[in-house]
Amino acid sequence: MREFDLLIVDDEPDLRWVLRGLFEDEGFAVREAADGDEALRAVAEASPDVVLSDMRMPRVPGIELLRSLRRDAPEVPVVLLSAVEDLATAVEAVKEGAFDYQAKPYDPQRLLLSVRRAAEQSRLKREVAELRRARAGGVPDFGPSRAAQQLRRAIALVAPQDAIAVLLRGESGTGKEVAARALHALSPNAGGPFVAVDCGALPEHLLESHLFGHERGAFTGADRARAGLFPMADGGTLFLDEIGNLPLMLQAKLLRALQERAVVPLGGSKPVPFRARLVAATNADLLTDVAAGRFRTDLYHRLAEFTIALPPLRERREDVLHFARRFLAEANDELGRNVRGMTPAAEQLLLAHGWPGNLRELRNAVRRAALLAASPDLDAGDFELTPATVEPPADAARTVAAPQDDGPLAERLRAANDAMEAAILRQTLAACDGNKAAAARTLQIDYTTLHRKLKRHGLAS
Repeated sequence: MREFDLLIVDDEPDLRWVLRGLFEDEGFAVREAADGDEALRAVAEASPDVVLSDMRMPRVPGIELLRSLRRDAPEVPVVLLSAVEDLATAVEAVKEGAFDYQAKPYDPQRLLLSVRRAAEQSRLKREVAELRRARAGGVPDFGPSRAAQQLRRAIALVAPQDAIAVLLRGESGTGKEVAARALHALSPNAGGPFVAVDCGALPEHLLESHLFGHERGAFTGADRARAGLFPMADGGTLFLDEIGNLPLMLQAKLLRALQERAVVPLGGSKPVPFRARLVAATNADLLTDVAAGRFRTDLYHRLAEFTIALPPLRERREDVLHFARRFLAEANDELGRNVRGMTPAAEQLLLAHGWPGNLRELRNAVRRAALLAASPDLDAGDFELTPATVEPPADAARTVAAPQDDGPLAERLRAANDAMEAAILRQTLAACDGNKAAAARTLQIDYTTLHRKLKRHGLAS
């Protein structure tokens, strides 16, 4: 069960002991304070998710503690307990900003429900505030896992060195653009533009025009001159996503532009200089493409001066619930929902799922569940999780390396990889009745990447 931080404030040690046992049995981390002064010091040292306080205490009574917390720590909800069941006192407490007011002798289940609801709302409000700060230009949260912290350290190390090109490697949905934006935010060029382009989303002639610009009349439909993305990124960062989809002809032009720090627009003859940090990303194995002649060796080494690998979500399980809660807070904020949290069954379901679509799939699953939820907490039944990977044919392992069983290891590995990829593509197309768009979605790749792979394996029609 999810743990919350609770501060119990009461001048009776026996009652504090009983309350501590009640809430610790429910997974709360409990601290105690004997009066209002001690409580204020405890909140100043470490802000809890919720305060549960008696009304009548020496020196600083509960209502005064509430007023002080509303002034000094307004994000901390307060639930008040009183030995007197007085309607006027309850109304006063709520007017002063108490989350709830309950009379002694209290109902344990009702008190648990009230404190848990206050803690959930407190935690979600904090996460929303963190999300808003991140959107305002802060460094993004990569998660609590060791792999995520290594990623953070790598980004912090190379970001200030804006003369070094960075290559981000990772599966689709692992957050490569988020990492690229973090590199930009921590670089000396943070005040400049961040320009992103998906190299697999546009046809070759349009991609060249987008990257380098064109002059009026350079091609049919070019009724006016247009600046390319390289000049537009001047003084900032240019992010080239899915760089492995770049055709060989454009790879040569890109290499020339990086070497000369200038581009020549289509139909033009005058170089346009630029000064921008280059960050590229790929979900493919570029070294395999280099060995196969599909990607230029010199361009690879120019782009990969510093390489950062983004691990898939299945290799950092500690981050799953962390991001699920962040995405739930985001969904509440953006969709106008008020979902408190997730049940233990929902959390176990999320931890058990393979997440082939990584963080993007997790975010979509949480947002959909939050939008459709009919109860205060998301349960396992609110999530629609289905396998999004395609298993290779049963006989694939017997056929992958047979043609070159006497060649060098590197060549045999490339042949095995190509055969396996072709088998998966063939099976996926058959499962999707030849619908290439559906096959691309199933394989979690973009349509251009799928078309390129089909053409390479002789499966395009």
